[in-house]
Amino acid sequence: MKAKILILGLCWFSPLAYAETDPRVNSAEECAAFADLALVASTLAKHGIAKDQSAKMLPDMYELDTDNAQEIARRILDTAYGKQQAEPRTFAGIVGNSCIRHQGRFNAVLGAKI
Repeated sequence: MKAKILILGLCWFSPLAYAETDPRVNSAEECAAFADLALVASTLAKHGIAKDQSAKMLPDMYELDTDNAQEIARRILDTAYGKQQAEPRTFAGIVGNSCIRHQGRFNAVLGAKI
């Protein structure tokens, strides 16, 4: 009986936990906007612009009004400034295509805990 309650509890709360760690967008247009943000962030990183400076610039270029948008932008920026980075256009394509392929979710390309 306790096992059933535990499993039921995990089933009830796991979608909420998943939603917390997997920010998502609702349209292909938003995927394209974040792919563009990935292009800009990756280009800034490639040319040696400090990460904190890039973080200050992105809100001037993109509407990052929601916590969800800010979290996605933060993850993209963290990935763009990571150790093994693809060329900016390649990175942007990966972000955009993955977003569309995974129905607006970013964990597949940006990871759950970046």
